[in-house]
Amino acid sequence: MGEYITIGQSLLITVFSMIVVFIVLAAISYLIDLLRIATNNKEKDVETTVVEKIEEKEIEIEENLDDEELVAVIAAAIAASMGVGIPDINIKSINRVSPSQPIWAETGRREYISGKL
Repeated sequence: MGEYITIGQSLLITVFSMIVVFIVLAAISYLIDLLRIATNNKEKDVETTVVEKIEEKEIEIEENLDDEELVAVIAAAIAASMGVGIPDINIKSINRVSPSQPIWAETGRREYISGKL
């Protein structure tokens, strides 16, 4: 403890320490970018495949079902949920309801659910 450090030496130590800190921070930043790139490539392939398959199925379902088949499917679903036969229910009308959520929210939920399966 007998040695004294001059102002010039203390400034040199401070500048050197700051340079070391910035170099380490830059290295950490590049490592994070490399990890993000390495993990995103795998996830993007899976996500795009899932989204493309979902969109293809939706388009096929919408094109293949005409109104009578759609009514039959809805009647069967109602009968199954109520636990009765189809002749026992009486459907007066079926009205298409516009979505209350934006399409991006619905797509996000579908992607989240498909990711959990």
